[in-house]
Order: sequence, then structure tokens, then C-alpha cells
Amino acid sequence: MIGHVVSSMGKDKIRYLVCQHGRWKWKPTMTMRTAGFTQINFGRELTNADKAQALSLNSAWDRHRRGLPPETPVIVPRYPEGSIGAAYLRALALRETERRSKGIVWSSEQRSRDDWPRAWRWIEPLFGDCDPKTVTPEHLIGDPANPRKIGLRPMIVEKISEAEAHRVIKVWRALWKKMARFGMCALEQDPSLLFANSSPSPRQYVWRNGEAVRLVKCAWRQGYHGLAALLAVAWDSQLSPVDARSLTGNQWRRDPVGTWFELDRAKTGRPAVATLSRRTQRLLAAYLGQMPVEPIGFTPIFRNRSGSAYSKDKLGDDFRAVRKTLFGNEEKRQLADFRRSGSVEALAGSIEPEKLSSKMANSLSTSNRLHKTYGPVQLASVRDADEARQKGRAKLRAVQLSGERKPDKSSRIPTGKFPNQDQFSAKPLKTMARATGLEPAASGVTGRRSNQLSYARRERTRTTGGASEWVGDTRGTVDSQGQRYRSRDLSWRRAQSAPGTC
Repeated sequence: MIGHVVSSMGKDKIRYLVCQHGRWKWKPTMTMRTAGFTQINFGRELTNADKAQALSLNSAWDRHRRGLPPETPVIVPRYPEGSIGAAYLRALALRETERRSKGIVWSSEQRSRDDWPRAWRWIEPLFGDCDPKTVTPEHLIGDPANPRKIGLRPMIVEKISEAEAHRVIKVWRALWKKMARFGMCALEQDPSLLFANSSPSPRQYVWRNGEAVRLVKCAWRQGYHGLAALLAVAWDSQLSPVDARSLTGNQWRRDPVGTWFELDRAKTGRPAVATLSRRTQRLLAAYLGQMPVEPIGFTPIFRNRSGSAYSKDKLGDDFRAVRKTLFGNEEKRQLADFRRSGSVEALAGSIEPEKLSSKMANSLSTSNRLHKTYGPVQLASVRDADEARQKGRAKLRAVQLSGERKPDKSSRIPTGKFPNQDQFSAKPLKTMARATGLEPAASGVTGRRSNQLSYARRERTRTTGGASEWVGDTRGTVDSQGQRYRSRDLSWRRAQSAPGTC
């Protein structure tokens, strides 16, 4: 066993008590871990209470391996009575009891998103065993007279980010209210109220519909078939990445109008309806058609190239690989921005807040309580939101094409960073086109023509003095009447056919 043991009495040694890397710990064997015994960490200095706890654990293990019933456990308080740590454990226990009384069972995803344990990792080392009355504002924000006392919030900003610091102070204020209800401190004496805890600016990145289509195509052509289907579903349904990758076979629904998924959101547990467009339905059918067996029951639908269900990390890695191939290293937009992008389209299409709230399965409407009571999620409302997204998409495209507003810097495509298009063989592309209907578009086409189910280029005409004239696609040059037309000359084609388009 690594480390050295400590004597308890005379030359007797306490089993499984070792010192590793300057800290004492009670380290059980693998057999003991299988039986439920876990490692107990002590400090750098071993106290008599630590020795007594190690002896008690050894006695419990002896009774277990001999088949004897366990002794009545003696609860050793982790934090002193009246400390912030004791109040934190009590508040967590009350939250769990409240959830159980309502019949709410949190999943592992919901527990991983709980801000309280996340913030406690910063609060506990500094204030876990302290009386709340002894905490001052300087402990949280820093002492101007002593630069060495940086404070909790500036320390988190320096090590992590402003958003993490905002989250920790937010949890601190909620915990202080609990401690005030416990009678441990006064509600109005919260030291964090003496300084502002401004929330950081939210993300404003959005994807255009054409860019999302290109991501789906590029993922499919590179062999990320599960990712391509997942991206198409996430774009149409506005689901978060965790909800999209967690879709299972038993959540799939059909009717004469179309296909959708019914699920409960991982973050809030609120019911959601994820509708799909016809194009996404065809792509999803093509993806499922190449799988060995159709996913049924609680089997995840979307899988990576190894055949395993997508995890959080693997989904992010594959998405970044496709994004880098298509947009270069400077692109920082994420898969989670799909959700915001759909809202931008729907709001541009004059969607009612209640219907958009049903689409996104959140509390976006003005009166959250009334909407939760009188506006449960409805399939018809979700489909109305889809129609509003199409209207808003057309408006946003018209504004972008007319030059009234330049595209965001985040949505511009870096030049000269795409791999050569010739590296993709023609045969896989034709096979993919026959299976999914996603015919490879010409280089640089990301607008209306690449977003249709049929990607064949259509000729358009305009009438001038009673005569019809062929003008091609209406996004190239501007005529004398202020309308925008695309030129058919070969120089335009060569300019638009820059190498590297995925």
C-alpha cells in the first residue's frame, strides 16, 4: 500500500489508513469498494477524531465480512452546528424532500445542471465551516486596501469567467435567504447586496438557414450520418443538444400531416413537441434505413461513426470537426445556437409569444404562470411556430439580400480556408442524393435554391414592355429599377466556384 500508516496506540497500526501526497486518507481495497465502502479523505494533520473514524470504519468492515449485521451508525457532523456548510446540507435535503413530495425525480442530466453543487465548490473551501455572521463584503468582492485579499468573486472571474462568478454569487444570495429562514442570520445583512452582481451579456450568435443546410450536407458527406440527421432534427425542432441526442424510438410519433417527437426536456422536465420538416423526415428515414436494426423502446436514435450513442463530449467533437471543415478555425458558433436561431426566425415571422413558448417548451411568454396554467403545449401551436419561422426566414433573407443590413461578423465565411471540393468523390455524392434527395448544390449556393427539396436550378423571367426576358436567380446584379439579378456570365460562375466548398 502506498504511503505510511499511523500508530493509534503503542505500536498498533490502523488498517487502511495511509498518507499520500501529504494528506491522510482511509483507503479501502477493491473488495471493500464493491461492498459499498468508499475512500474517506482527512487533512494534512491526523487528529484523534480522524483516528476514531478510521477505527469505526474498520469495525464496520469486519462485521460485514463476517456476515454480522451493521452496528447503529453514529452520525458524525461534517460541518459545525450553525455553520454555512451545515445550512447548505440542510437546504439541499429540504429541496430533495420537496421534489419527492411532488413526485419529481431528477435525471442525471438535471442533477449535472444544478447550480448549487457547482457553486458550492467555490464557496465551501472559504466559508464551509464559518458562521455566516462573520462574512464581510470584502470576503466576497475583495479588499481595496489589501490587494492580496482578492475576494471570492474576482478570484472566480480570474480563474474561470464572469458568467461563473455571476452564478456563484446568485447561489450565495439564495443560500443566505435559506439561512435567514433558519434563524442563523438577518435577511437584510447579506454582504453580497453591497455590490452589484450584473449578469454577463447573453450570447447573440445565430445561424442562417442556408448555413445549417450546409452543415447537414457536409456532415453526411464526411461520413457523420448520425450527426447529419441530428443537426437536421435540432434545426427544425429547436431542441437543445442534450434533448436532441437523447431522442429515442418510443418518442417518435406520426400522423397524416407529418412526423414529430414527444419528450420531456432534460433541463426543466417540461413536455415538448419536436416537429420535423419534410426534408428532415426524408433524411431521417435515409439514416434509419442504413442502420442494422430500427431503434425501438428507449434505444437512442442518433449514433456516432463507431455505432455508440452520442455522448455530450463526442457530439461536441464531431460538430467542431464538421464546422472547421466548412467554416474554418475562426468560427466559434455552437450547436446550441440553433435554438436561438429558430427563435429569431419565428419572431421575425410575427409569432405569438405563447406559440413560440410551446415550440421551445419554456416560459418565454409574458405571464409564465398563466401560460403554464392555460397554455399547455399543443401540436397545433408548434406547427404554427414552424410556419412563422418560414415567414421570418424569408424576411431575414430579403433584408440580407437587399443590402439593408450587413450579415453579422460571426456568420461571415472566412475565405481561403475550405478544403478542395475535388477531394470528395462524385459516386458517394450521387448515392447520397438518391437516398436522401439532398442533391449536391453548386459552390457558394446557400440561399433559397439550396434550401428546397429539389435542388435543380430554376429559370426565372421578368416582363419588360410585354416581352419576357430570362434573368436567372435574382441575387447577382442590380438593375435600373433597383431589383437584384444574378449574372449568367462565366466569370461569375468561376468566382462563385471557389475551391473548398464542402
